[in-house]
Amino acid sequence: MNLGQHFLVNEETIKRFVSYVDLSFRPIIEIGGGKGNITKYIKPDVVIEIDKRFSSYLRNLVIADARFLPVIRGQIVSSLPYYITYEFFEEIMRIDQIKKLILILQYDFVKKILNEPTYISFILNYYYKIDVKENIPPWFFKPKPRVYSTIVLFTRIRSYDEKINLILKCISKYRNKKIANAIKLCNLSSSLSTNINKRVRDFKPCQVLELLNIISTKYV
Repeated sequence: MNLGQHFLVNEETIKRFVSYVDLSFRPIIEIGGGKGNITKYIKPDVVIEIDKRFSSYLRNLVIADARFLPVIRGQIVSSLPYYITYEFFEEIMRIDQIKKLILILQYDFVKKILNEPTYISFILNYYYKIDVKENIPPWFFKPKPRVYSTIVLFTRIRSYDEKINLILKCISKYRNKKIANAIKLCNLSSSLSTNINKRVRDFKPCQVLELLNIISTKYV
């Protein structure tokens, strides 16, 4: 089974990464501990690792899949396997009491959630304050990925709302249409007359509240 494992091994970058972790905010949950390159600095309360081969390197270990988290609160720290990124966020956005995420993500994914009008971009900007820190070249990992990575901090600012998710999921499917048409196709209504002739794609992910206020003011 390919687990998409790329472990950060550059010591200076590891130290900068862990400097973003609030060690006083517990519990700290690390995902993908590997051989403990990051673990040794943050001393997590729980380490979630799917690969049993690393059991001897880690303490407070739970063998589990990050797409189905066995935790309900705290701060998550991870150099996340890129292939589970979407499913991870679909899971984590539902857990209100996980207040902070300190993550290493694929550069292209980060670029997308900051700039492209997609469902995942809108929804992450709705639930989190997103703070991009720095890029990491492929040769700072082992094995070396084929892409650059980025350190990103996510701070929870809103509670989970299934209605908001459904609205944004539908509206995002019609990103090339005018908002007035997208509203009709999603069986929604708007009490506003301004901006409904703009297209969904005209809104940046950080403008998600403006978009929601046009679509349906009662949810925002």
